Amino acid sequence: MLEGLEITEVSISALERTHRLDSEFYSRSNLKQVALLENIKAISLCHFADISDGNHMSISKEFVETGIPYYRGGDIYNSFIEFATNPLYIPQRVFDIPTMHRSHLHKGDILMSIVGAIIGNISIVATNNDATCSCKLAIIRPKENVSSEYLATYLRSRFGQQQIQKFRRGSGQTGLILEDFDQLLVPYLENSTVQLITDNVNKSLDCSLHSQQLYASAESYLLDCLGMANFAANPDAYNIKTLKESFLETGRFDSEYYLPKYEDYIELVHSYPNGYDLIGNVCDIKDNNYTPVNGIQYKYIELANIGKSGEITGCNEQAGEELPTRARRIVHKGDVIVSSIEGSLDSCALVTDEYDRALCSTGFYVLKSHQHNPETLLTLFKSLLIQNLMKKGCSGTILTAIGKSEFEKIPIPLIRQEVQDEIAKHVKKSFELRMEAMQLLENAKLTVENIIETGGGGNLLIYNELQLRAFEEWNQAVWLLFTEIGITSNIDVKAPIGSTYKKLSNSFLKSGRLDAEYYQPKYDHLFSELKRFKTKTIRQIATLSKSIEPGSDAYCEKGIPFIRVADLSKFGLSEPAVYLNKLEFKDTIRPQKDTILLSKDGSVGIAYKMEEPIDVITSGAIIHLNITDKDVLPDYLTLVLNSSVVKLQAERDAGGSIIQHWKPSEIEDVIIPILPTSEQVTISKMLQQSFTLRKESKRLLQEAIQIVETAIEEN
Repeated sequence: MLEGLEITEVSISALERTHRLDSEFYSRSNLKQVALLENIKAISLCHFADISDGNHMSISKEFVETGIPYYRGGDIYNSFIEFATNPLYIPQRVFDIPTMHRSHLHKGDILMSIVGAIIGNISIVATNNDATCSCKLAIIRPKENVSSEYLATYLRSRFGQQQIQKFRRGSGQTGLILEDFDQLLVPYLENSTVQLITDNVNKSLDCSLHSQQLYASAESYLLDCLGMANFAANPDAYNIKTLKESFLETGRFDSEYYLPKYEDYIELVHSYPNGYDLIGNVCDIKDNNYTPVNGIQYKYIELANIGKSGEITGCNEQAGEELPTRARRIVHKGDVIVSSIEGSLDSCALVTDEYDRALCSTGFYVLKSHQHNPETLLTLFKSLLIQNLMKKGCSGTILTAIGKSEFEKIPIPLIRQEVQDEIAKHVKKSFELRMEAMQLLENAKLTVENIIETGGGGNLLIYNELQLRAFEEWNQAVWLLFTEIGITSNIDVKAPIGSTYKKLSNSFLKSGRLDAEYYQPKYDHLFSELKRFKTKTIRQIATLSKSIEPGSDAYCEKGIPFIRVADLSKFGLSEPAVYLNKLEFKDTIRPQKDTILLSKDGSVGIAYKMEEPIDVITSGAIIHLNITDKDVLPDYLTLVLNSSVVKLQAERDAGGSIIQHWKPSEIEDVIIPILPTSEQVTISKMLQQSFTLRKESKRLLQEAIQIVETAIEEN
């Protein structure tokens, strides 16, 4: 009758210390965590930092369009507060009021949301720029010689978050009180580990800043090409129009619509040398409503999920029946989403792989252009030019927004292709750096969690060392290959796209390709270099086999693992998210020992050699290569496939505007340099050592975790 009932005993002294009588507070999981932290020497957060909260003054009537940032709970979603998208602003005179001084932010401060559903969100103040915050944020100011980066990372970890959530108070809108921060425990870690975490977080910040700079470069480049670098619109707040020139032509009576600055912007578009057209002609506007299916989980993007530089910072994941009624637009990779709501018109973002087939609010226009690449389209819509023309078209009394008819009529310059290519390069690099920054922060958080779980992290240091050595072994193998081939200094895979001239007999009639990218000089240079070596095509080296594409209807929660491109890396296979019915697919090919798995769709050109046969099914987007040529070693071929020698060939051959596709016939024609067997053996040994170290590092870490877990259970 009492099965499942949890009973824990606590001392009177514990009750007196916490002033809590709610049973959840003393759950076994919470008490176990406290014991775990105390076992590795953890003490109060207040020993490491001073705690206060933000401004308590009523200043809602003081907010201005530009000024000193005033951060609220909703701004704490990014790791660094400076990247918050829509902070409020206050004037300098309000910031300087003596009672505001306590809430002035300093570089290194950690901000924590302490009210509502977002309790526990963490941001670091990364600069010394003037800023302040509301009382719904706690200001955690680390003491001298205490790492802000470590404290923030620990508080973001599952151990920190579990403690924070434990101290929630209230029944309706829950919150934290400052007095409870004294009971938040923070573990002491070795200085070397704290430094490692600090370095990772700082590298993440550098990447984010560099990402911002690259995005700004793309914007500046666009403005230069548009002739807008020094453009200043007419600031007059009035304009005189006849009835014929105004209402009878536009149907608009609001004075904002006729401000001179908008005419200046339109004239600027009209004078663009490469021409212009209307958004309705340049873009496909995807405004068909999608009805979510009950019981199916969806990613849902709303305005709060859009970052400053055109990125999607996150999303909600909800079942179809739980989604709000405005979640009706389906998006795909390569789409650009643009807010239609005045006040957030600059909330524009590029849909990446992660958010393919997610839903977004009907407050967004979902766009795809047949004349602009997605990166250029994004940059255009975030530019001062289009932002102002969108603002011109906004109307409404309660909710001011730009309707579809006005949106379609906005003129947009037709950007030259070479300019688009340059913009795309900068924006893509910006996104790559941002992803790297996020990964660095995640690594820092995992480091803290692993150390806590392993009781001090002795084996973790070995793990880190082995990971480093594995990386070095891999780089040594790559270096050896490139040195032998002689391309370490002769080929720059990141060289800017130039131009080349080809006769019809040497281009289309030979290759069937008319796209300029295919004939770039860098590919000619590569093949010229390869002529210095014995080469073979993949067709001469291996057989190619393709698996199946069963479709999402065949996915199961358990069964035989189904490996997709997202689960494949040059270092191995990750745990898949979906499975297939084993009986239904019993005759489907399985990877064997020395089978090389090679991605042909999406992220093309990822290769991994199987060490042993494995009972999994791979996606049709992954080719199975089985070597038939005794002069080619599997490890060597795998390394070449992952090198720029093949990456360049894949880059040249793969087609598709949104998702890349590398045809099996094109893969078979890929040229492989064949080094002497002795060199292949040397390379293979280095690779094997790299993978051996990687396996050992994982084993040690798992062993350490198992030791701690066993010890806790036995005690």
